[in-house]
Amino acid sequence: MIEPGDDLASIIYNNIMDNNIKIDDGDVIAVAQKVISKAENRYRCLDEIAPSEDAKELANQIDKDPQFVQAVLDESAKVLRYRHNVLIVEHKLGFVHANAGIDRSNINQTTNKVLLLPKDPDASAGQIGNFLSDKLKKNISVIVTDTMGRPFRNGIVGFAIGSFNLEVIRDERGKVDLFDNQLKVTQIGVGDELAAAASLVMGQASEGKPLVVIKNFKGRKPSKENAQVLIRDEEYDLFR
Repeated sequence: MIEPGDDLASIIYNNIMDNNIKIDDGDVIAVAQKVISKAENRYRCLDEIAPSEDAKELANQIDKDPQFVQAVLDESAKVLRYRHNVLIVEHKLGFVHANAGIDRSNINQTTNKVLLLPKDPDASAGQIGNFLSDKLKKNISVIVTDTMGRPFRNGIVGFAIGSFNLEVIRDERGKVDLFDNQLKVTQIGVGDELAAAASLVMGQASEGKPLVVIKNFKGRKPSKENAQVLIRDEEYDLFR
């Protein structure tokens, strides 16, 4: 139950200590986006939003609340696709997903509020990661996880929207397979695969598990790159 202004990194550290969780060099700590957004007070009250004419027209076409649509537009660089009850946008951070990642789940609905993504998930991951690395005296990584749907597939999966001290994409091009065929295009989305695994443990409903420690990932490599490298440039994206 994270509140705006909470020192999330300290809360994570204290919970690790209170629960006698052993952190080792190489551990990857996955943190749900939602608790970061809560701590950063990324709430927005829909009742305070005056929708534009564009938002009203779009809301009418997709049968959504105009104030909610305006909130999505405010967080978006562009609208990519829409149909009844579906709005796919490119977020200002570069992610392509539904409703700019704006969510109502697992927040108090006594007021008409929604929760936005963190302003800079990589910076959030770095702040948590640097704090924990210093306090624990361990070489660890951090990923910030969210969930999204995918083209041509049913169901949502976890993906990494922020990272610290982790190679989140691994370039296998130039290596050979079992039959000595050279790999031409293979790049492994390590950050997303770890986020998806963590998301299974976190759950999506009332589990209350926004923190997962991933241990014994033999393929972990520290890196100064961040989760932005997982976003495909538009010029190479066949679906935009």
